[in-house]
Amino acid sequence: MGIEIVNTTGGNLSQAKSAFIAQLGGTTRRLNAQIKKTIIQVKAVDTGRMKNNTKVKIEYDFNRDKFTVLQSGVYSTDYYIYVDEGTIYIKARKITDKTLRKPIVQESLDKLYDKWIEYMIERQFEKYGKHSN
Repeated sequence: MGIEIVNTTGGNLSQAKSAFIAQLGGTTRRLNAQIKKTIIQVKAVDTGRMKNNTKVKIEYDFNRDKFTVLQSGVYSTDYYIYVDEGTIYIKARKITDKTLRKPIVQESLDKLYDKWIEYMIERQFEKYGKHSN
């Protein structure tokens, strides 16, 4: 029995990494769809600008093993924050909290976490080599 050294540079993506990346995209799309629905449910839409331009992106930095959630939206980012958290003039609608508490979002985040764990386990095996028969 020996230890086989596995080359992890270049080449094709592993199955676990591909599944994780796919779930990352799926969770991002689901979260954006649910944010739009929540904006409508809490009646925070006057012109539709916030609903149509507010987007988030869930990213993962593979070099630093770090998740980041970015909010983008040229015209609506500040307004979204004001409506979400409230000001002395604007009633807080808690769009983010309400969206994150939805079962469909929780399920998608759970799946993302599961795929991330599978990827991390596979990566550890690749990093330290596999036992060969």
